[in-house]
Amino acid sequence: MWDIEYYTRPNGDQPVRDWLNRLPVEHRRVIAAKIVSLADHGIELLATKMLERILGADRDFYELRGGRCRIAVYFNGEAQKFILLHGFTKTRDNERREIARARDILHEYLQTR
Repeated sequence: MWDIEYYTRPNGDQPVRDWLNRLPVEHRRVIAAKIVSLADHGIELLATKMLERILGADRDFYELRGGRCRIAVYFNGEAQKFILLHGFTKTRDNERREIARARDILHEYLQTR
């Protein structure tokens, strides 16, 4: 079992939890099941299409996929846990912008720990 943490920003916001709460119930169920799979299987999910390294990123920065719903995830090897940083619904036009936002949140996380 792998530890999962919802990143809490310095202002108290939890970007992934807030995003999940805005999703339609059926999408929330799908991505919640993926989070459970991440907790159960961790890095082993790299052998599937469910967890993939974000291109051009550090080796511990991933995208957890559940249909069009995506969560940017950082694996903190020191603490042996996954940090859920940023959730978004992928469209053809927004992927780069959302990944850039996730990178900004990752840098914030790394500076505050």
